[in-house]
This record gives sequence, C-alpha cells and structure tokens, in this order.
Amino acid sequence: MSPVTRPPFRRFLAIDRSVRSGQYPNSESLAAELEVDSRTIQRDIAFLRDQLGAPLEFCRKHNGYMLTDQSWTLPSFQLTEGELVSVFLAERLIRQYRGTPFESDLSHAFERIVRMLPEEITVSLAEVSDTLSVTPCVLTTQDMETFRLLTTAVQQRKQLRLLYWSASQNRDTDRIVNPLHLSLVDNDWYLIAWCHTRGEIRMFSTVRIRGAEQTGTSFERPEDFDITVYLGNSFRAVRGAGNQTWTVRLKFRSEMAGRIREKIWHHTQTLEDQPDGSVIMHLQVSSLIEIRRWVLYWGADCQVLEPEELREQIRSDARAVEFNYS
Repeated sequence: MSPVTRPPFRRFLAIDRSVRSGQYPNSESLAAELEVDSRTIQRDIAFLRDQLGAPLEFCRKHNGYMLTDQSWTLPSFQLTEGELVSVFLAERLIRQYRGTPFESDLSHAFERIVRMLPEEITVSLAEVSDTLSVTPCVLTTQDMETFRLLTTAVQQRKQLRLLYWSASQNRDTDRIVNPLHLSLVDNDWYLIAWCHTRGEIRMFSTVRIRGAEQTGTSFERPEDFDITVYLGNSFRAVRGAGNQTWTVRLKFRSEMAGRIREKIWHHTQTLEDQPDGSVIMHLQVSSLIEIRRWVLYWGADCQVLEPEELREQIRSDARAVEFNYS
C-alpha cells in the first residue's frame, strides 16, 4: 500500500462544519468556499471516509454530502508539551541562520509546517521563550547556490568540476570529482567524493569550494561505499592515511572529570575512573591532527599519556605558546 499524504486539517474542519450544518455541500460548492480545486475536495472527502472513518454519503436528492451518523467527530489534534517545545526549538534554531543563505529555505519550510496546524492550535513562542533559549553557534559563510548544486549532484550522480581552495597549499586547485555523499561534521559540511586528481575518495569542505559546475558526465556510485566505514575512527573531520589506528589515552583532572563523563566525545571512547577523582579516556583514532587540537583546547586540565608521538606534539605546541608570551 502506498503511503497516504494527509491534507491540511483546516479544510477538514471546514468540510465537517458545512456537512454538519445540513447544507448538503458538494465538491464544487466547497471548492468555491475554500478557494481550491474541486479535485482537492474530492481527495479530502476520500481521506475523511477512508482514513478517518467519517460516515459521509452523497445524497442525490440534495446533490450534496451528508453525515449518516451525527455522533461522529473529527479526531482531536493537540500538541503535547514535548511537541510544543520541539516547535519552539525548531523556530529558535532557524533564527541562528538569519543573514545566511540557509535562512530563506528554512523559514519557508517552518511556515508551511505551522500553516498545517488546525485553527484551534496556537503556538505561543513568546510564552515558551520565558523558560527556554538557544545560544547561536558558530556559522560558516556557505554559498547556498553552490550547496544546492552539490546536493543535486550527489542525488543524481553527476560529475562536477570544482575550483577548490586548499588550506594546506593556500591556493585554488581545479579538480574533477564524483560526488558521493554530504556529511555534517561539527557544524561544518563536507563533500565526500572520488577525486580524479588524487585517484582516491577525498573530503572537501563545502565552504572552501569557490566554484562548481557539472561536466555533463554521469557516474556509477561504488556499491561498496559506506560513509560510516569511510569515516571510520576519524576524530571529527580529519581521516588518517591508510588503515593506521592510534591508541590514545588522555587523563583529565578531577575538576574536569564530570564534564568529560557528560558526553560521548567519540564512538570508541571508554572511561576509567581514578582514585583521585580524575578520569582516563581511551580512544582509537585514525589521525592525531584533530585529537591534538582537542587536547590543546583543554589546556592543563588534560594530560596525554599515550602515544608518545602525540605527547611530543603537545610539548612542541606548549613551547611555541610559551615563546609567544615570553
């Protein structure tokens, strides 16, 4: 059975009121009243009868619809407290994208959802805002037209020519890619694609794509490509070379131990509580680049126990920081 699309609830209410009043409305009169096509009304009536069990019958004598059982009522439509909070949070999260290319599409989508609510439901966001708030996160300046092009190329398997700014080389590079996947990692979008220049699957920060256009060539998506396998044990967005895996042990002081226990920072993590209140985190990662930055974020509250390569990197960074302030 194909999925049923539920029409707007407001039309249901109008049809119910008109039929219940004994006016014997038909598709044409209801369409004129509600300013929609008569075929839309016919679909609504079919939905009311088949999905909601409405005892609607067409009376040929009066050329309109009637209820054979006046005790039947429309199912109630209510928002639970949790659903109301979800609507509020959605609206507040959309506010974070004001002034960005995402604002228009997100706002239109939210407005369409709210318009589908019945007239009896009023969402007072002002009242909810007295008890809930959302602090804006850091946003990247993504070009929306480029992002739409990437989305279309991934879905339709269209090859792309990219003008990509390489952060490591600090220059623009020209690449032909087969786009396979778009992934949101720590509030940043990445395009995962087969790079014809490198001859392998690479990750491209979408905000660094200076230009993109379709080449006119389609491609076959690799059957064995799995985004979870590809990202593997990467810590955030940086993947390691080959199949290398680093065993990392980090010791957090007792003052930070509670904060560390609050979250799952990586899917491989295990925590080992210590007698002095500190906690040791065990991780398996494919690269030390992002974990190194994360350790520096915690400063003196985090000590690297292993591997020695990471310990030496942190020592070098610490000496560089000390030199900056000497």
